[in-house]
Amino acid sequence: MKKQLEIDYSFGYVFDKSKLIVMYPVGTNIINEEEYEMEVEVAFLEDGIEVAFEESDIKEANEVIKPLETFLMKPNKIIPFVTSIKYADTKEELPKLVKEFDEEYEIKENYISKGYEIKDIYHVFENVAKYIPKENIDTLNILKIESDKFDMDSFIKTTRINLDEAVDANLIPVNMIKSSLTNRLFIKSDEKETNSKYIVFATDISTYSTGILCANKEVVKDLNVDMGDLEISNTRDAGYLVEEVDGYLTFKIANYNSQTGNNRQVAQIVDYSGVFKPMMINFIYQFIK
Repeated sequence: MKKQLEIDYSFGYVFDKSKLIVMYPVGTNIINEEEYEMEVEVAFLEDGIEVAFEESDIKEANEVIKPLETFLMKPNKIIPFVTSIKYADTKEELPKLVKEFDEEYEIKENYISKGYEIKDIYHVFENVAKYIPKENIDTLNILKIESDKFDMDSFIKTTRINLDEAVDANLIPVNMIKSSLTNRLFIKSDEKETNSKYIVFATDISTYSTGILCANKEVVKDLNVDMGDLEISNTRDAGYLVEEVDGYLTFKIANYNSQTGNNRQVAQIVDYSGVFKPMMINFIYQFIK
């Protein structure tokens, strides 16, 4: 009987800010030992996940990894890896073959040499606080202004009027409190007054029309436009995270998620917001006194 090899694959989700690669197992392939060619397997992975793996496998893996994005942001890239090669019948591991594979594929060693940790997804979920990057996100302000020089009441009133057909006025603004884990994440608060608020700018209108309605009255109908790090859907919209500290208001662009896994509503500050950034800047500058 011919010996067979069992090759295990994982997707490596690369989080550059955390210097972390999160490994998620995505499948196994069994081939006859005599048919195994390391160079062919390397070329297979170098094609990337979209070519080398089924779309359903990719979607499933992305859904599992998604909760990590709340704390680590979106992964910068996804790389396929071979994580194990063993005999199919005995399950005897063959580390020599894996070592030879990694030496040819080179990607894993390149990341390790740059100081990246490679951890399985279960470890990261259990120790997520360890991998949250420490950041100064003041550079993400799109406006910093003395509180008395910005007409907040008019800003909120105009936003309510312009989004009236899509958003309940009672949801503008939403009081938020900053997460104790990361300064990018804010959680909806039941307190009547907080020093942080989320104010929606762009919301999905697919239930009655096509596109994304914005607080400046524009409708973005091309859903393939550059949205950067933002996601806009029936559970996610985009807007401003406004903080008031020591008499100053700061405005940053954030994604608001009304349907998280633990039923908490959160706003997450993003780095890049594509076509929405100039629109959002122009809109708030109208309310400077």
